[in-house]
Amino acid sequence: MSSFIYICNNFTGNKVHSETIYNLSKKYNNINHYIFVACNNKNLINKNIIESDNIFIEYIYIHKIFRFFPVIKSLILFCLIFLRGRKKCIKWNKAKILAYTFWSDGIIALYFNLFFNTSFSVFVRVTDLSIFFKYAFYLKPLLYLISRKSKFIFFPSLVLKKYYSNYRIFKKDIVKRVFLPNSINQFWLDNVFYFNNLAKKNKKILFVGSFDKNKNLPAVLNSCMNLYSYRQDFTLEFIGGSVTSFKELCKINDIPEWVLVTEKLSDKQELLTKYRESNILLVPSFLETFGMVYLEAISQGCFVIHSKDQGIDYLFDNGFSYSINPFNIQEISNLLNHLLDKNFQLDSSSLKNELNLFSSSEIIDLYSCFFD
Repeated sequence: MSSFIYICNNFTGNKVHSETIYNLSKKYNNINHYIFVACNNKNLINKNIIESDNIFIEYIYIHKIFRFFPVIKSLILFCLIFLRGRKKCIKWNKAKILAYTFWSDGIIALYFNLFFNTSFSVFVRVTDLSIFFKYAFYLKPLLYLISRKSKFIFFPSLVLKKYYSNYRIFKKDIVKRVFLPNSINQFWLDNVFYFNNLAKKNKKILFVGSFDKNKNLPAVLNSCMNLYSYRQDFTLEFIGGSVTSFKELCKINDIPEWVLVTEKLSDKQELLTKYRESNILLVPSFLETFGMVYLEAISQGCFVIHSKDQGIDYLFDNGFSYSINPFNIQEISNLLNHLLDKNFQLDSSSLKNELNLFSSSEIIDLYSCFFD
């Protein structure tokens, strides 16, 4: 019997992957699904578990020192995955592999293809473009082989697909390229709200995400402070981290009284309420593969502002998604000012139609091009 193999080094950090694999296991329920997860932190082992009779997760620890030796790391992981697979009686010549990153996971899939003729497809992520494609010149022959040997090359965003096409070494794989976005959790589709921006009694700007340098929190705070200097009819809330982390990232001692900092919300219903109370979600990340928070916010009638050429850019052209230069504070302030007063309405049924492309059922059907 053939097996579906998922090589996913970000399995512990992204619930979207586990939800997708679980849904795939239900569609292809007569086949075993094996997930191999490389970890450089032993505390992450068994962090993410899926309860299913035909899903088997194998966590593989490898010391973080090997990140400086990517080829050696990939060979070690290939051997360890092969040994784990032999215990599971996986027939690699009949298996199909889905690699969740082009380099870190894709190179391992390539080894199985070269040794056992295993069919595989790969995703391209922001890390691939910003690090391995850009700086690791010595890896180009292997990157080229991954491109040539893969069945499909999947892109979670149109931005990644656009940038990938700029690399001439990949020009022969154009027919393999498939836009395959992340699916939005069904909870948000079941609870789609509507747009009626001016009906909101108290104007509010929202940030949702991890508190780290990539999320560009200082730009959010500074653009809103700039806006607050000439209009004080709104509040700003940051959700996703501690007050201490917020102060360190924004390099401030005191938080303005019109700014609220909230720890990460684990309850979707609480987050849903926050979106519905807000006019605008502002997350100007420097790098963003997709950004599920944008779709969540849109589903609840909230404008979204994101960085140009990142995340969901180019996906929508309908009045609720806007791109900006994440370094330009004045540009962000001007757009915030405009959107707070924008008269925009969209009923829930129309909004749900806009988002149905990202439903789990639609996305799982797109995967069938590889698995069928």
